[in-house]
Amino acid sequence: MKRLFPILLCLLLASCHSHKSAMKGGGAALPDAVNNAEAALSRIVENVNQNRQTEEYVTSKMNLNLSSGTKSVSVGGALRMKRNDVIQLSLVALGIMEVGRLEMTPDYIMVMDRMGRQYVKANYKDIEFMKEAGIDFYTFQSLFWDELFLFGDKGSQPNEKRFQKSLADGIVKLVNTDSRQMVLTFLADAASALVKQTSVASSKKAADAVLDWQYQAHTQLGKKKFPSQMEVQVNLPKKPVKAIISLSNVKANDDWETRTEVNTKRYKEVTLDEVMERIMKLAQ
Repeated sequence: MKRLFPILLCLLLASCHSHKSAMKGGGAALPDAVNNAEAALSRIVENVNQNRQTEEYVTSKMNLNLSSGTKSVSVGGALRMKRNDVIQLSLVALGIMEVGRLEMTPDYIMVMDRMGRQYVKANYKDIEFMKEAGIDFYTFQSLFWDELFLFGDKGSQPNEKRFQKSLADGIVKLVNTDSRQMVLTFLADAASALVKQTSVASSKKAADAVLDWQYQAHTQLGKKKFPSQMEVQVNLPKKPVKAIISLSNVKANDDWETRTEVNTKRYKEVTLDEVMERIMKLAQ
């Protein structure tokens, strides 16, 4: 027994030493794995930023399907944009006559009803849901151009550190909660490094998106991709509005007027609700 005890003690000490070594090795491997995963996610975000469209101008033919409640209307038209300056959506009936126009600049948003000779021109803060969400011109610009953005950053490229990141089934989820009122969420395809969905939700009801913008198809514009099929859901307090935007013949054309002049002698200024109601009556 006296001989056996030292042997058992040695074996026990050796076992403890081996266990500690294994624990040290496992502990080092786990942080390394976490760091590698975070680095991979950061690279994907950087790739998404690198895919930002570099053309200054974008023009295209457009088909717009707009629905609210039981009403819907489908019209053709055109989309024209200039980076950091203006977004114009022109609605055309029968392929020849403009019936409406939406124009957004950093200073205002304007909706024109050509048929009823009505228009509304307002600041983004004058529209309740935009004010609550912190949505401005640069928000819409980034949404139309399919890129990452942050509220109040005027469309600048966001740093990947500003997002909470996760990966599942090849989709990277990026969440920004800098705003006390709103949660901004992006879903990006890890392989293509293109944003597939952007949503804005209240921080109080994060599961209910105020705005949901999905990208269903892309086309080539210059050296980068540009979204050609988009589905937009705006959950207004009274009634949600859904729009499907299909673009074709996408070009970097700068031969167009970037501002719409309104003849106030011919057009009556009204509220946004009145103009939207008039446009929706086209479907009746």
